[in-house]
Amino acid sequence: MKLFKVYLIICSVVIGVIVVSRFFPHTYFVERSIVINQPVEQTFGYMSNLKNWEQWSLWNKSVDSTLFYFYNNKFDTLGARQYLRGELLGRGVFEVDSFIHNQLLHFTLVVNDGDRTASGTFLFKSINPSSTSLHWIDSGDVGNNPIKRFMIPFVTKNTEATLDAGLASIKKCVESSNQ
Repeated sequence: MKLFKVYLIICSVVIGVIVVSRFFPHTYFVERSIVINQPVEQTFGYMSNLKNWEQWSLWNKSVDSTLFYFYNNKFDTLGARQYLRGELLGRGVFEVDSFIHNQLLHFTLVVNDGDRTASGTFLFKSINPSSTSLHWIDSGDVGNNPIKRFMIPFVTKNTEATLDAGLASIKKCVESSNQ
C-alpha cells in the first residue's frame, strides 16, 4: 500500500508538471542589435562569408581547444556551409539557407546529427552611407517537451547575453577589417 501511494504521488507530480507546462509558451524569439560603423555593403560582405565567422564566433578554440572548421565549396552564398568539430562542442554545421543581398542572411545550425538545432537571422539596415544597424534574431519552437517549455525564460535570458557578446565581437571584426 505504501508503494502504491509513492507511485501515485510520483505520477501526480509528473502529470502536474506536464499540465502546467501547457500554459508556458512553446516558441521563443530573441532579437538584439548593434550599430556597426561600416557601410551595409561592407558589413553584409563580411558576414555573408562564413570563413569570417571563425573570427567572431563565440564557438571558438578558447571554448574548445580541439575545435576545427571546414567548408563546402560555397562559402559566401546560398548553400554555404561551415562544418565544425570539437571534443567539447561536438559535430555541427551552419548552413546559409536564405539571403537577400545587403538585407538578410538566414542560417540553420544542426549539432550532433540533430541533437540540437537552431536557426538565426541577421538583418542589415543602412543607417547612413557609413553605418549599418545589424539585428540578430534567434527564434524557435520547443514543441511539446514540458522541460524545454519550463526552460524558455532561462534560455532566452542566456541567448540575449550570447547574442550581445556575438554582436560586439562582430562589430569589432567588421570595423577593423577595412583598416
